[in-house]
Amino acid sequence: MSSCCHPGCTFDEDSNPDRERSQCKQGKEDDFDWQLIRSYSWPHANSDLLRGSFMLVNASQHASGQRAHLLLRALSENDTHCVQFSYFLYSRDGHSPGTLRVYVRVNGGPLGNPVWNVSGSHGRQWHQVELAVSTFWPNDYQILFEATVSAERRGYIGLDDILLLNYPCYKVPHFSRLGEVEVNTGQNATFQCVATGRASEMEEFLLERHSGAVTPAVSVKRLSFRRVVASVQLAAAQSGGRDLYRCVTPVGPRGRRLQLR
Repeated sequence: MSSCCHPGCTFDEDSNPDRERSQCKQGKEDDFDWQLIRSYSWPHANSDLLRGSFMLVNASQHASGQRAHLLLRALSENDTHCVQFSYFLYSRDGHSPGTLRVYVRVNGGPLGNPVWNVSGSHGRQWHQVELAVSTFWPNDYQILFEATVSAERRGYIGLDDILLLNYPCYKVPHFSRLGEVEVNTGQNATFQCVATGRASEMEEFLLERHSGAVTPAVSVKRLSFRRVVASVQLAAAQSGGRDLYRCVTPVGPRGRRLQLR
């Protein structure tokens, strides 16, 4: 295996099934399982699906709002990783088959808000996504993919080639760890979000609280060719404001890159 990445889940017909089961597992807190599709062996092709081996949700086989989870093995490493995967959302009449969301569960806690999501019908093709994930020991983190069936219950949600790369993402920046910020009650608290990689001063930088509340940056400044710093200010901090925060940037209408701390 190449040193580019940790073991992932490609779902290929010639992949080691025992190794893949140790890397990707079906969820236990959902409504149904993802279906492993190997369409190369089908005697008759399905015109709605692409050829290959991948995980699939057929929206027509499940009730609206039902969910299927797929989890990567838990990781505990002081490093920044790039999570790369491909998705497929398609119905021939243009209706949305549902929503695909990505969560990062820290230390076995609650899911919180998704760090990326997509819905709608996006053509009969695969789309590749990169998510920059940083975590710092002793945090354990686990990446969870969730497919939710739409009200229309038409079409397919597919997932394939989930890889955890050992190097920063090429397409998206990653954030340095947020430091501790301590202020007295009633004072303003300022956070510095430092993005490295493919970051621009024109991007929107947000500070997201674990509860889901977001605060936009008040200023963005370039430090070097590959580093940008965004300052975010929380006004009049209250005693109940002690919480976990992370820096995020939107990725169009479809999701967010993230930093965990």
